[in-house]
Amino acid sequence: MHINFLVLLFFLITLSSPVNSKADSASELNRHFFEGEKCATALRQNPHAMKYRDKWEQCIEKYQGVYRKNPEGVWAPASLYNIGRLYLELFKHSQNPSDREKGMELLSRVQEKFSESKYREHSSEELQKIQTAAHLQEDTAKKEPTELNRFMTEAVLQESTTRTPSASVSPAQEKYFKEAQTCFKKLSITRPTESGRREWMLCIGRFHNAYLEDPEGPLSAQALYLEAVLYIGLHKGLKFSSDQRAARENFERIVEDFPNSPFAKKAEEQLKAMGAVRATPKAAAKRTVPSSGSTELPESKLRKSSPAPGKLRDEGTGLAVVQQLQYWSDPSYTRVVIHADQEVGYNHHLLRKDPELNKPPRLYVDLGNSTIDDGLQTSIPINDDLLSHARAARYTPDSVRVVVDIKSFDSYNVFSLRDPFRIVIDVWGKNGAPHAAEKRAEGSRKGTADKLSGKVPRGALARQLALGVRRIVVDPGHGGKDFGAPGFVPGVHEKDLVLAISKRVAAKIRDDLGLEAILTRTGDRYLTLEERTAFANTRHADLFVSIHTNASRDPRAYGIETYFLNLA
Repeated sequence: MHINFLVLLFFLITLSSPVNSKADSASELNRHFFEGEKCATALRQNPHAMKYRDKWEQCIEKYQGVYRKNPEGVWAPASLYNIGRLYLELFKHSQNPSDREKGMELLSRVQEKFSESKYREHSSEELQKIQTAAHLQEDTAKKEPTELNRFMTEAVLQESTTRTPSASVSPAQEKYFKEAQTCFKKLSITRPTESGRREWMLCIGRFHNAYLEDPEGPLSAQALYLEAVLYIGLHKGLKFSSDQRAARENFERIVEDFPNSPFAKKAEEQLKAMGAVRATPKAAAKRTVPSSGSTELPESKLRKSSPAPGKLRDEGTGLAVVQQLQYWSDPSYTRVVIHADQEVGYNHHLLRKDPELNKPPRLYVDLGNSTIDDGLQTSIPINDDLLSHARAARYTPDSVRVVVDIKSFDSYNVFSLRDPFRIVIDVWGKNGAPHAAEKRAEGSRKGTADKLSGKVPRGALARQLALGVRRIVVDPGHGGKDFGAPGFVPGVHEKDLVLAISKRVAAKIRDDLGLEAILTRTGDRYLTLEERTAFANTRHADLFVSIHTNASRDPRAYGIETYFLNLA
């Protein structure tokens, strides 16, 4: 009797366990779904947070977790629908076509997979809105004749009347060039859009592949020229400065490498029309730590800059235009970036607090031979632990002053970057990255190395370099509209390869070294240089590793190139 009771008890337990498990699972999915709802609602009510991709990805991940756990369950269609909507909303801020494509793909999947769900109708409505907006954009493009279409059509005619004899053209170069000509003629009667940018970039890649097949071949100058024309078309339509820069670089290369080609003269004409060629770089500034006594830094410590001699925009074309102010911050570090449309001279001064005038400490940067863009937001509230505001105004008829109001700081640095030109202001607090890194280094040197499965002991490399490395930011180069080097196989681009490599590197850093690894981007997203380094600084990284795959004309080239900066 006792045995029968035990068997019956065992049977009841095994019978009831799945029911309880399912109930618990449903309750957990319910909780996670409403966490996603709460996250999305809070994000939509916070305009500042909506600027940051990671905030959107946090909400997306909550819904994705629900869908992954039960892709056929009651919460699946709602989760998939909300993920799609979030990607579409993210696109409005990122302007990254892949975000819109993901959103549309997910909504289409809801329609196909959950035909009985009310979210099928919701998805249909969202997709209809997108299609309506696209038709309006196309109608607008058709109604504008457009300077862009005229420019592209003229380029087609010029190309047909300036053909290079094809007697010595290699078969591979001719193949790529003919493919590129076909798509070029098709694009010459269209207007670039965000969603259609990929088609333009593929055509650019075909011209570039034709050039790479034989860089000194008879079609190379022509391929570079038409590639540049496509970049100008993209710039006229979408206004990305990187496209204009790429066109300018191609025209300069034609003038320099193919001076006897008929396309060299055309390239010179285009450069003249663009009004500028690249300037030579300037020396980087050193970080300045003010002394406690002076009201203004002594003249010897000021970083003054003037355009380097060389190829600069003609003075007759007018003043440089300050186009945008941006900032990134955390409690111990803030970066402010001033964007201008050409290289200019500048200097900066630090003013101490003036109690009599009730003025806070101020750091200002004066840009010579400059004015401000009519659409510039001239005052930006920052209100973090270090800075309160950044503001710009005309200081004299031909100069601009940008003032940063300071709450507290330990040190700062002002320097410039090129292509495109911008001035960067970095401000550190007393617990900022330089000091924190030193403390982490000291703590690391005092610790003992752990042996991880016979691999490199944790921190061993860091101690050898005296860096105390605990947190590493891995930066996949390029991304978004910046495709990087074209691959040998058409359609393969550097930005995609380095992202895949970087994810594997980050995983090995975590698994093999036991260190923290953070990626600057986890998807196809465009980041400027200052965004990448600001990302590392605001996360107090001990080491910043940028990963690229370089193109080479020599097929024998292989292996790894490593460059070190600021190791000592």
